[in-house]
Amino acid sequence: MGLITITFGIAIITKADLGTSPITSIPYSLSLIFDGITFGTFTLMFSILQVALQFVILGKDADRFNLMLQFVICFVFGYFVDFAMMAMSWFEPSEYAARVLSVVAGCFVLAFGVYLQLVADVVMVPGDGFVYALKMRLRWEYAKVRFTHDLTLVAIAAVMCLICLGDLGGVREGTLISVACVGLIARQYLNRLGWLTRPLLPPSPEQRLPGPVPSAAWRSVRLRNHRKTTAVKQCASLIFFIDLASYEKR
Repeated sequence: MGLITITFGIAIITKADLGTSPITSIPYSLSLIFDGITFGTFTLMFSILQVALQFVILGKDADRFNLMLQFVICFVFGYFVDFAMMAMSWFEPSEYAARVLSVVAGCFVLAFGVYLQLVADVVMVPGDGFVYALKMRLRWEYAKVRFTHDLTLVAIAAVMCLICLGDLGGVREGTLISVACVGLIARQYLNRLGWLTRPLLPPSPEQRLPGPVPSAAWRSVRLRNHRKTTAVKQCASLIFFIDLASYEKR
């Protein structure tokens, strides 16, 4: 659900026509430059590149199972970006104030998707996984890596649009609002909704077992297996949503 919510947040921000979110600024700009290729297709290709870069950055420390899941997520993410854009095709605010409010609303939806992804603690979308890989390699604070990463993507997208289109294209004030707000809003969800999410989350494997506390190595293995099982279930749910979306298209 987190992934689907993220794509609809991206769609709401993008349909406001004030730019797009930082993580999709390059794919969206490419879709404006190459008119025949969809936003979701470029998102898919860019996500695959980010998964490959994680493998290069982390080397032998890379979690191959997690990267394999992220590779699958690339296709799902790209598909749902196009699906969300199609589902929101009717949404075209005309007044500037309404467009700004739409960007803010999209930030809340996108941040809620990020929150759901953090709560699930199974697999990240490739863009977030790439940021985490940089954090592990550079040993910087996550917030610093995230902010630098987002600004870099926005700068690259802006230069591409200026060279190829003669204007900023997919990078506008809505993009900067997203850079400033999404992380802060996601943090507020974590702080204010913790009382609700904790009872809904299944207990971790070590919490379910009676007796002495297991060793750290044993807990790590059990927790990894627990995450793999949960990831497989989530992939099955995503396949169901894709089939449902395809049926609705027909």
